[in-house]
Amino acid sequence: MINNRKHRHTLGNKSKSEPPSDNEKNEISEFFKPIIENFKLKSIKKNPNKKFNYLIDIYTKWNKNYFYICEKYKSEMENRIQDEFEVKIARLKIIEKDQFELSYLRYNDQWQRIFPMPFSLKNCAKMITSNPIFQPIG
Repeated sequence: MINNRKHRHTLGNKSKSEPPSDNEKNEISEFFKPIIENFKLKSIKKNPNKKFNYLIDIYTKWNKNYFYICEKYKSEMENRIQDEFEVKIARLKIIEKDQFELSYLRYNDQWQRIFPMPFSLKNCAKMITSNPIFQPIG
């Protein structure tokens, strides 16, 4: 007798059903603080060229199961649409405890996952600090 059941590998596709606790969010945010501070030191200029958009802040924020690393830009150009705007440069999606889907924002405003299998938080940090796709433009 042939078993017609289809078996799927769900690791990496399985989402955590509930958002992380405040404690989990705080732990992850604290883990990334030194990385964000280093990005700021390297990327935010003290005397930027104000003829162009310029970087004024790098920070993290949460939305449900997603942790974002963001840049904030200021514009002083005469024909600007807005004075300040945000650009997200990295997104971590919690899959399960210490398992994250790491993505970058493509030119077409679509998030692209780096690897089909999830990374640990430590490996996400290594990828973010070593891969230019996650580096602030500054």
